[in-house]
Formats: sequence, structure tokens, C-alpha cells
Amino acid sequence: MNRFHPRIARGILCCLLLVGMAAPAHADSPAVAPAWSLQTPAGETVRFPEDAGGRPSVLMFWPSWCPYSRALQPYVQRIWEDYRDQGVNVWTLNIKEVADPVETLRERGLSFPLLLKADALMHPYGIERTPWLVVVDGDNRIVYTRPANPPTPIDVAKAVRRTLNDLLGPDHAVPLPTRYPPPYDLHLKSAKDVMDRPVPAVIPEEAWLPWVTDYLSGVGHDERVDGVAPRGSIAGGKTAIAIARDLWAASYGDDATRRQAPYRAFRKNNYWVVVGVGDDQALGEGMVLVLTRDRGEVVRIQWAEPPR
Repeated sequence: MNRFHPRIARGILCCLLLVGMAAPAHADSPAVAPAWSLQTPAGETVRFPEDAGGRPSVLMFWPSWCPYSRALQPYVQRIWEDYRDQGVNVWTLNIKEVADPVETLRERGLSFPLLLKADALMHPYGIERTPWLVVVDGDNRIVYTRPANPPTPIDVAKAVRRTLNDLLGPDHAVPLPTRYPPPYDLHLKSAKDVMDRPVPAVIPEEAWLPWVTDYLSGVGHDERVDGVAPRGSIAGGKTAIAIARDLWAASYGDDATRRQAPYRAFRKNNYWVVVGVGDDQALGEGMVLVLTRDRGEVVRIQWAEPPR
């Protein structure tokens, strides 16, 4: 039987242990958010609540090894993008880390504010599990805490947005999205399912390179998808896949995109080519996305057999 990667397996176990530590939900959680002073990766100091400026704040405590933190992060990214112009602060605080959180976020294509080495805050904030996410109002009161077992990260994102809109009032509230990108499958599986799930076989270069080369030969040098903004430099395949999932879901729907898993990303010269290979599809038989590596320009979105 194939096993999940040991590092991810340890992450799942640690998440479950943190959950198991809980007595009554939030029994030791403070009503007022404790003060702190932490540094950004650039060495700048952020002081809370001083730097919150009397405005609502979202605080998310996370380690890179936790799959549930990873599942929630894209939704926190969008909350930050949607609410920062309304004065809302979003800070993600790294805890219990064994890797490089800066590189982790870079690989995941995330850019929300990051603060380092927040382990000392675990006891003051009553942290029982990861990710630990709270919304703090302008008077420094904790008005929302992520529950122990939300159905999906989408439910958390909706609750955070509703809480922020209540705090902002009708004149500054941000319209709720009409759709949300699908959560990572890892979040929706039980620990046993994830541990027992076979790891997709690696496609050797001699198998994918001829197809990618042939496919790109039919892509025009100046070809671009109209109305889609560049996503910025794309260093890794995970980032390219995350972008592809979002764009495919917007074009073809969440369910159809989910059925295309697992996804593969291949790089040749200045292009990333991402494909869906669900249901034993051959390369190019499912969804395809082409991006430029340097600027993240969307060159082509395609499905060989689009829905009728």
C-alpha cells in the first residue's frame, strides 16, 4: 500500500493532537486579544494593538506542516485582498514551525502579511488547534474564533467576511463573493483516507516533454487570454497549479475542475503548462492552462472536451 509523504503524515498527526488537546471549545480563550510585538520577514516590527489603529483585525496562527492551515490560507489571502482598502488588518502569525515559512508562502503563491516566531502567543491566545483564527474588533475584543470542526474552509471564510461586514457597517461592507474556489481535497479527507491515498506516479520527462514541446509549438508568441491580469512571477509548479484551479473553476465550474485532479505542472523555457489528468486522461485530453513563468500572464485556458 502506498503511504502519504511522511512529512505530511506528521503534519496531519500534529493537527489531530492539537485538536485532541481541546477541552470545552475555547475554554481558555481570552475575551480581549493579548498584546504582542513580532517581526516581519524584512525585520520590521509590528506591535499589536497599537498598529491595528483601532480597526478590525484578522489574526491567523499557522505552521507550514498543517494541511488544514494550508487549506484555509487561499481564503485568507482573498479576505486580505478584498478588505485591506477598508482598513482591515490581516496578519498571519507563524507558530510551531519546522520549515521556512517565507518559502512556504512563496511556493503557495500567497502574499498576505506574515509575522514570524509567534510561539509565545499560543498560551495567551488559548490556541488548541491549527489553524487558529480570530477576528478582533476595533476595541480589541475577540468577536469570532474559528470553530473546532467547520465543514470546509469556505464556511470559515464566509463567517469571517460576515463578521467583518458587521464591524464595518453597511457603508463600508464588502459584497460577499457569489462563488468560492474549491477547497484543497486534503482538507476534506479524514486522516486515514489521506494516509492511505496512493501518491500519483511521477510522469518522467521523456513522457511529458515531447507532448509539451508539441503543444507549445501551436501557441502564438503573443497569444494571451483577454481580461485576465498577470499573476506575477511563478517560481514553482504548486503555484501554477493553484492558479490553474482558480481559472478553470471560473471558466468551467468547481465540480468539473475537481474531477480533473490530479493536476500536473510542467515547465519549458518561459512557460508553465498545467494539465488535469483525472479519470486516466492522457496529457492534453483534459483541462490545460498555459502561463508565462516571468510575469504569470495567462496565455491559454482550454478544455479538450468542454461540458455540453
